[in-house]
Amino acid sequence: MLTKEDIILIFLEDPENLAMEIWNENVPKSDEIRTLICELGNPDCAYWYAIYIDKGPTDETRTAGCRDPWRAYCYAMNIDKGPTDETRTAACQDSFRAHIYALNVDKGPTDETRTAAFRNENVKDCYKQWENSLKKK
Repeated sequence: MLTKEDIILIFLEDPENLAMEIWNENVPKSDEIRTLICELGNPDCAYWYAIYIDKGPTDETRTAGCRDPWRAYCYAMNIDKGPTDETRTAACQDSFRAHIYALNVDKGPTDETRTAAFRNENVKDCYKQWENSLKKK
C-alpha cells in the first residue's frame, strides 16, 4: 500500500499514474488519503477513488469529481447511480454532457440541462428531437 508521501510524489510526477494506482487498488482507504486525493484537484483520481477504494459515493469525492463535466456525468451514472443537483450542475458546464446527463441520468429533460444543451446549435437540435420523441410516447 502506498503512503501519503508516495501519493503526493506520484501525483506530482504523473497524475495519470496515480489514477492507475487507485484503479489497481494500491491506495489505502482512509479519510486522510481521500481528502488528500480530492484536494490534489484531479477529478479522475477522485472518481477512481470513489469506485475502487470507497466503493460508493462520498460528498468529498463527488465534489472533486464535479470539477470536470465528463467526470460529473460518470459519477452520476456509475457511483451515485442517479441524479444529484451537484453532478447535474457540473455536467451542464458542457452542452454535450448536459444532453447525455438528461438522457441517461435524469431520463428526462430539466430546465438546467435544456438551457445548457441549447448553448450549442448541434446539441440543441438533438435535444429538441429527443424532447419531441418523448412527447409522442
